[in-house]
Amino acid sequence: MNLIRPGFLFLQRRVRPEFSLADLLGGGAGVVRHDEWVALAPHLGREVVLEAADIPVFEVVTPGQARPRAELAALFGEARIDRLVDAGLLIGDHAEHQPLRAREQALRETAWWGPAALAQVFGSWRDVDVEADESRDGGRSWKEMIGTHGPPPPEAPELRPRTSWQALPMPGRSALGALLETRSTCRNFDRSHPLPLADASTILHRVFGAQATQTVAPDVVALKKNSPSGGGLHPVEAFVLVQDVDGLAPGLYHYHGVAHALVPLRLLEEDAIAPLAGELVAGQSWFANAPVLVLMAARFQRTFWKYRQHAKAWRVILLDAGHLSQNFQLAATELGYGAFVTAAINDDCAERLFELDGISTGAIAVCGFGRRSDSAANIEFDPLGKAVR
Repeated sequence: MNLIRPGFLFLQRRVRPEFSLADLLGGGAGVVRHDEWVALAPHLGREVVLEAADIPVFEVVTPGQARPRAELAALFGEARIDRLVDAGLLIGDHAEHQPLRAREQALRETAWWGPAALAQVFGSWRDVDVEADESRDGGRSWKEMIGTHGPPPPEAPELRPRTSWQALPMPGRSALGALLETRSTCRNFDRSHPLPLADASTILHRVFGAQATQTVAPDVVALKKNSPSGGGLHPVEAFVLVQDVDGLAPGLYHYHGVAHALVPLRLLEEDAIAPLAGELVAGQSWFANAPVLVLMAARFQRTFWKYRQHAKAWRVILLDAGHLSQNFQLAATELGYGAFVTAAINDDCAERLFELDGISTGAIAVCGFGRRSDSAANIEFDPLGKAVR
């Protein structure tokens, strides 16, 4: 067997507290601290605790340069090498490691910048239930947070004395200003009537649809959309979870932004798709009840094709998603609907539902829209009192 080291491998030294009865009985606080090394590898997506004597192995085995297992075992011992192979920190050419080799290859071919790959993979959630966690932890009221952390930073920083400030004239009234005033995150949806297909179509087209295309070079098509995008590449795709739209079967779709069409991925009964919506938005029932949910997923490879292993490329993709989510809210508001966007999602669920690998294409956030309910079972922030009803 030949072994290689993953291309992205980050080692972190941590201090781990541990209860000690002996320390407590000896008059101490009952807590002793141990140093430990932890390996973080995006191709694994999980932490691996190391022994200090493991670290020299990674100095000998370099990424992409295979070393015979027997040679490494002679240097560092059979047990140590076998443990690192079993953990996936040394990747072998045997059949069991085929999935790890595929993920390692996808990371390399997608041209990730290492720290960004680490943040994308290790920032992903699996099986998180926000409502259950808040209930278990006793809630997170303002009073509780202030009691624990003190007051937050001020709502706006004052960088110079107020006597030096230049007052600005207030803007005049306009249709855009009025639309912005009525935008407010919706946490209460009315599901008593299905949404018109025409309205869902309008919102998807205004936000994610190509308004024009232009071939700028052989095999290179530029898209004109209603929001800016880093490098003009528009890598964020819309994957749609339909619960209640007139004329659309409940299920999972991909929105093709150039053809302005929904591509069915999997059609489901309404009672089967509701639990998936809840899992996707990490148990946030106030969002899961929206008739339409849209997963914004980035085709990282499209942006990284131009900005290869670039330190700013991942950040630009997140900016793209922010532009799209604001347009989504405004497009829904203009048609009289409530809307939301949340990054508190179960990435693992998104990848499973919409057949994403999480490396070349991965989840960013979920937005949704629908009729706003007249009753507010969940608190909404609308200090202007102008949210669409």
